[in-house]
Amino acid sequence: MQDIRPMTEKLYYHDATLTGFTARVVARRETERGPAVQLDRTAFYPTSGGQPHDTGTLAGVPVLDVWEDEAGAIWHLLERPLNAAEVTGQIDVARRFDHMQQHTGQHLLSEAFVQARAAATVGFHLGTEASTIDVTADDLTWDAAFAVEDAVNAVIWENRPVTLHFVTEAELGDIPLRKPPAVSGVIRVVWVAGYDASACGGTHVALTGEIGLLKITGLERYKGGTRVTFLCGGRALRDYRRALHTLREVSAGLSVGQDELPAAIGRLQDETKSTLQALRKTRGALTELEAERLWADAIEVDGARRIAAHWDDRPFEEARAIASQLRERPRALLLLATTEDDALRLVCARSDDLPAPHAAEVLRAATQAFGGRGGGSPTLAQGGAQARPHAEIMQVLKTALQSA
Repeated sequence: MQDIRPMTEKLYYHDATLTGFTARVVARRETERGPAVQLDRTAFYPTSGGQPHDTGTLAGVPVLDVWEDEAGAIWHLLERPLNAAEVTGQIDVARRFDHMQQHTGQHLLSEAFVQARAAATVGFHLGTEASTIDVTADDLTWDAAFAVEDAVNAVIWENRPVTLHFVTEAELGDIPLRKPPAVSGVIRVVWVAGYDASACGGTHVALTGEIGLLKITGLERYKGGTRVTFLCGGRALRDYRRALHTLREVSAGLSVGQDELPAAIGRLQDETKSTLQALRKTRGALTELEAERLWADAIEVDGARRIAAHWDDRPFEEARAIASQLRERPRALLLLATTEDDALRLVCARSDDLPAPHAAEVLRAATQAFGGRGGGSPTLAQGGAQARPHAEIMQVLKTALQSA
């Protein structure tokens, strides 16, 4: 049996081939999330140092979470109660190995940023889908990031040994640590031969070659530095497959080779821009024609043309454009409405040469009849309500105009 240390030492080795361990249950407790047990020794890694916890089983009962309490005791949250006094523990090896790849890759990436950019790592998070480090480089470009990435992968492919050393504080002076340790007493140092030495309690591979590959996938300005997103090993492979699948689908959809995609997308963007410009022109002409039709059909009452209209599935911005064109005409009072996605939207406007009525008051008379709301200025107001049948809407619009 290897890679097991007494729980009180809180030391976790890097071997992913661990097939099982035995331990005694020394304490039990009921938490808000379910039952939890404490063991006399454990190979389960608790969430700490930016790395998530291990999962697995104890006596066949799934372990859902592992954490360390304030007293230094490690607790295992269980799916259901565990009555056995002695248990066999089994780590989820696939999850453990994934975490080992990401965490060891992080050590190499952080050291590479120190060497290439004199940039320290001030934050690390090992996520479910991707991992990030926060580095003190505020001007990081993609070309610079790729150079760092190349340096990391060179170390990975050299297949350097990754060894663990337990040293006292007095012995730390002989070790070129990347940064001072956050703990005291006996320090656990993870050493990548000839490259990086870091005080760390996480799980790691035994040889850098086991990381496989490190790929930087994102750069983001963050708190005066840069947040670097990266993937290692199996995650990098899965991401490459995802990206390749996307490229193949887009390439097939545009009927061009993958290398021709940038040029094809550029042409498509130009065509889309021209189409949108033509569409805006056409819509403008249509709204002008619609405004002309409404003006011609309107009946003049008390020296003002009162115009009511409702359209189904017409964009509200077109109704506003028609209202804007109509209010430029002399002595016009209008109340227009559109229905989109089961929502009724209204606009009321009057010409500047028409001293009354107040547009917001006319609109409010209509929206209140629909159980909606609205408001605006004396010459222009907007509102909304739930959709109604066309005939009911037109009746309310006409009544609001006649009462004005």
